[in-house]
Amino acid sequence: MTGKNIVMRTLSSKGVKYIFGYTGGAIMPIFDEMDKLGECHFIMSRHEQGATFMAQGISRASLSTSTPQIGVCFATSGPGAMNLTTGVADAYMDSVPLLAITGQVARGVIATDAFQESDVVGVMMPISKQTYMPLSVEDVEPTILEALYVATTGRGGPVVVDIPKDVQNQQIPEGYSFDANAFKPALPGFFYHPTPEREPVERAIRLINRSERPVIFCGHGVINSNAGKLLQKFAEKVNIPIAFTLHGLSALPADHPLSLGMMGMHGTVEANRVIMEADLLISFGMRFDDRVTGRLSEYAQNADVIHVEIDASEIDKNVATTVAINADVYRTLHVLLGDPMLTFKPRRRWFSKINEFRQVMAEDLREEIETGVGSSGSLLMKTIIDKLSHLTEGKDIIVPDVGQHQMMAARFYNFQTENSWFASGGAGTMGASLPMSIGVKLVRPYERVWSISGDGSFQMNIQELGTIMEQQIDVKILIFNNGYLGMVRQWQTLFFDGRYAGTPMQSPNYGLIAEAYGFPYRKIENIEDVEPALQQAMDHDGAIVLEFICDPSEVILPMIPAEGGFGDMIVERPDKKQPQPIEPIEPIEPTESNGEEL
Repeated sequence: MTGKNIVMRTLSSKGVKYIFGYTGGAIMPIFDEMDKLGECHFIMSRHEQGATFMAQGISRASLSTSTPQIGVCFATSGPGAMNLTTGVADAYMDSVPLLAITGQVARGVIATDAFQESDVVGVMMPISKQTYMPLSVEDVEPTILEALYVATTGRGGPVVVDIPKDVQNQQIPEGYSFDANAFKPALPGFFYHPTPEREPVERAIRLINRSERPVIFCGHGVINSNAGKLLQKFAEKVNIPIAFTLHGLSALPADHPLSLGMMGMHGTVEANRVIMEADLLISFGMRFDDRVTGRLSEYAQNADVIHVEIDASEIDKNVATTVAINADVYRTLHVLLGDPMLTFKPRRRWFSKINEFRQVMAEDLREEIETGVGSSGSLLMKTIIDKLSHLTEGKDIIVPDVGQHQMMAARFYNFQTENSWFASGGAGTMGASLPMSIGVKLVRPYERVWSISGDGSFQMNIQELGTIMEQQIDVKILIFNNGYLGMVRQWQTLFFDGRYAGTPMQSPNYGLIAEAYGFPYRKIENIEDVEPALQQAMDHDGAIVLEFICDPSEVILPMIPAEGGFGDMIVERPDKKQPQPIEPIEPIEPTESNGEEL
């Protein structure tokens, strides 16, 4: 038995079904063994970065299935391995389990600047959960098993195993024995606390019971721990509204009466205003990043904070907590729901104030969506998303790229299916959508998958149309073409006096490109053609490309300026009048209830 044989047999024994990647000299032995064994389905990406996002799609989308899987990708040494870095860093920022196996030059020439040599371990170390280089064939199996454990235990993340070519070909010495079933990784300093301790839970319940203006935060940890249904039960039991991070979307139905929608830089008015006025924040599985908090010195100054988080390093990192619960979100919610001390409160004044917040911008947004075209006469992205949501009843899977269209989809798609939203968040990687949708479709084959991109982001990984063609993946591809890098253009409109430096861009003929790959194509320029085109895509069996010509002046509001606070939230369209911060609303003063629920 050789190192390459051990690699493939170990992955197969752990249920790996799909492997994505691109071959080359330093990983050729493992590819040869994979082909001989035939136990994993190899999918060739057209660029190594695409392979990382395909693998992410497997990990993200399979969380809510009966058989969660980890995405695996292969690349050769040097440029092949370096092309993985963006996708690995993206997975690290978004806490997505991922196993990247790279070939390395032979041990005898490491550190000699050999052909296609690069320091994979050194490069990947700061952007992954762990990196490994097994230097003997005996180390291969325990290394891969430990890597899989680290990637999937606690807060998920990518791991990288860099295997020298001669180790791949090395024979196992006689007498070697290894019991994979009895393997337990020795990880000094790694502490995993899935179950919450009793004392902080009791303190949290006391805070919840006495709060008058509480709000729940639903983060990516709710999705990753499959806790959406439990969170919904908890919110209903205590009667507390829920605001979502970008990654928390689709944890529970978007139109649930307690839902406030997405919070943060492009969140809803009601979500952001509730945070400003709250006396208690109950955070489940989120890290309080800058796009959520705005200016930290002004964030939730009058609120207590309960933070439930599996990664202890995130607690008190950005926002000071009143009660910290370092545990798994699912188990914590299970404990909370089983506690008889947890009580329901009507909180009528609080919900009355929330209804006031909901009215800000509501009429303007509805008018925009119903009109469907902007000042240029071209289509509005929010209208297309609204129509897509209506036609699909919010039940389909949405895989956006990064930019204005991503925020439009986050805000205006009515998510009804748990874990149906897969987006690059922390890294904000343009080009993630097309390859990620491939992995998503492979593990959720009976659900419809929509890849939504801007004209800028689509061209970042446009070559993965070749993978979709070769593998006959049924992905509905929407291109929102406004001739600009839309999100940057919006910032230039609002903060740079309309100087559009580096944002205008010319697109190729997407119809000819679709034809070259054998996909049906339709260009949509008129509002009356939007629904028929979307319906055509829904009815078509296979991949299809729809290009929508969109208004370049469209903006996504509200918007909290970079380094601004929630009080700086912009709610007026720039073509109506100069954008102004939202007018402050008088906060609710705490009152003595004298035993009467408020």
